[in-house]
Amino acid sequence: MTNVETTAADSAKRKGVAKHEFIDASGQVVGISQGVGIKYTDKASGKEFSFPIPGAQPGTALTMLALFGAKTKATNETSRLRNGDAGVTDPDEQIAALHDVFTQIGNSVWREKAEGEAGTGSRADKPTLAAALIEALGTGAKGSVDDYVAKMQDEEYLAKVFGNKAVKAIYLAMRAKAEAGNGAESLDSLA
Repeated sequence: MTNVETTAADSAKRKGVAKHEFIDASGQVVGISQGVGIKYTDKASGKEFSFPIPGAQPGTALTMLALFGAKTKATNETSRLRNGDAGVTDPDEQIAALHDVFTQIGNSVWREKAEGEAGTGSRADKPTLAAALIEALGTGAKGSVDDYVAKMQDEEYLAKVFGNKAVKAIYLAMRAKAEAGNGAESLDSLA
């Protein structure tokens, strides 16, 4: 076994970023053997992301392994953003990235890029991002959604669009609205 030394600063950094929990079908925090989903909470902002694992059965080996994998995937995604070239610290962008990654997993797509590749917004929903860009540009838009999606094949352009705060705000709102229509809890339940 290899001993790895960490400094107090290393430990504080790892402990202070996010809280990872397992949840039951009602969203209550439980232990791994009772869990059917994960909850990721950004400690600085309190922003949360939850993912119920489809078909999960509490206490089964398959579910517990899936929970561990989902927790690891969420950690890896947010760490990739924070530690990448762009140094993304915006919790809204990190939570949006988690939504995108887990939506893709639900569609049987593991990743667009190989593990470890850098690049901001590589898993952005490009058609929605293009629509957000067109909305932000208003009458200054010079093409259709398809035209802008094609331009987003250029990683530098994609990063520039994804990094624009006005476009990102519209994009996040569009993603949230789309997600609300895809089986997420209705707003009526929050009244």
